[in-house]
Amino acid sequence: MNIKIEEKAKQSLDIIKSKYKSDLKNIIESLKLLWQNWLKTSGIKNIWDNIYRKRVWRWRILFTINKKELIIWFIKIEKDTKKDYKLWKNYIIKKIRETNSLKK
Repeated sequence: MNIKIEEKAKQSLDIIKSKYKSDLKNIIESLKLLWQNWLKTSGIKNIWDNIYRKRVWRWRILFTINKKELIIWFIKIEKDTKKDYKLWKNYIIKKIRETNSLKK
């Protein structure tokens, strides 16, 4: 399975590298675990259809997965509120639709 890190997640990783170095190791380790076997990784919550959230201390990793690819959409410091998840979900759905329309 391939792993793809979307632009917003890449931007977050850059910020984490510069401002939150102590958290970087845990986040990278969690990304490796997701890639190796996401079904057996603890702390995963399904927030909508094929959109999942992995908690890593104060960080949230939002991702989707299919047979070929694990896609990391966001790595954020956020509270677990319905408002946050709704915003994230809508963004991810929009991007997936854009990608699917480009393939046609």
